[in-house]
Amino acid sequence: MLVAGAAIQAASGAIFWLVAARLDTPADVGEAAKLSQSVLFVTYLAGLGLPVALSRYAAGRDRDSDVTFTWAAIATTVTALVIGLGYVVVLHGAVTDVLTDWHGLWGPLLFAVTVVGAALSLIADVRCMTARRWNLVLVRIAIVGCARFPLLVLMQDHGHRSFWLFVFSSGPVALSGIVGATLAPGFAGGRLRLGPKPTTTGPMVRYSVVNYVSTLGYQAPYFALPVIVLASVTAEAYASFNVAWGIVAVAFYVPTALGQALLAEGGRDGAHLRHQVRLGLGLAVGLMAAGTLVTAVGRDIVTVIYGEDYSDAARVLLPMVAAGIPWAVTSMLLSEVRILHRHAATVAITLGLTVAIVVPALLLVPEGGLTPSGIDGAAVSWFVGNLAAAAIAVAAARLGRRPLPPEPAADDDGRERVGQTAGAVAA
Repeated sequence: MLVAGAAIQAASGAIFWLVAARLDTPADVGEAAKLSQSVLFVTYLAGLGLPVALSRYAAGRDRDSDVTFTWAAIATTVTALVIGLGYVVVLHGAVTDVLTDWHGLWGPLLFAVTVVGAALSLIADVRCMTARRWNLVLVRIAIVGCARFPLLVLMQDHGHRSFWLFVFSSGPVALSGIVGATLAPGFAGGRLRLGPKPTTTGPMVRYSVVNYVSTLGYQAPYFALPVIVLASVTAEAYASFNVAWGIVAVAFYVPTALGQALLAEGGRDGAHLRHQVRLGLGLAVGLMAAGTLVTAVGRDIVTVIYGEDYSDAARVLLPMVAAGIPWAVTSMLLSEVRILHRHAATVAITLGLTVAIVVPALLLVPEGGLTPSGIDGAAVSWFVGNLAAAAIAVAAARLGRRPLPPEPAADDDGRERVGQTAGAVAA
């Protein structure tokens, strides 16, 4: 169900920007894409670790779960509003002037409310999933994906087209989040409640903080790199980057999904973990290598589909997709050390991934710095950073790796040799 939802979300988003690219100028598309990516970035900052914490501490159909969810929604709303408005101020000259050009007050407020809705959609989905209402999550994602397209034909001859493209791309998500957070407790057989205070409040807050810090570190490259780019390049250049980034996001989901599958299923029988990791590595690396080959042969299709104005996307696409090969290694090895509860190795891999990508991006992407710059600098940072992160992952996984218990041998009839074990038990 989650895979289907992710596929719908990725496909609808990619098609939306494709249609927008055919209907509007690269400048309008780029400015709108900057704002939409900004919503994702601020939502990431405003998460507070609550989506993970709620799945553990608000998973029931009892009063405590309702209270916990209600206060999580309040905390999310306040945090998203504050960070959203702060983001508008900090990046006003490079990104958010589109908002104030539309209206000096209501533009920034609309951005902040959009962030609130996007953040609420995450915890609303968690509440529905813990209530075993997975179908509602899929329905929400499908409605959001479909609602964007009729909106594209609106305001075509109206001013502030880039602002409206942003509203059409992010507005349905925000609206679904606000509505979903309001209705989600009812889907779990409860309602929004402010009290009494659950006995698990303290552990829940600590659990949220730990997961928040972990999530900030692990996901930083995927949210920070686009923000570094959008703050440093023109709207036209970002429109091309957005096309390439959308393709890369879909490609990188493959090793990520395989890593999550390994995390969920691996290690149930410790004797098989090493084999499962090798199998996952072979599959993930093979799929990303095939994707890189397809990209090398067919990347000019991007220009055919999107138009000559997006030729820069075709140019940077190959190294960005090729970075998925080392990412496949990082993803699998990170899952392995997590299964084995090797916390030092987990921190080393996640921190190495962040530093290896973000630091080069800060040096290469801004104009006037090192060369290459702009979106070419972003592509180099992404590729080289993932290579370095994979090397760190290999070293961290091998360092201190303990031999796993051997698998029980089997005789010719397929029966396990249990003589020694039986003798030891008898003794």
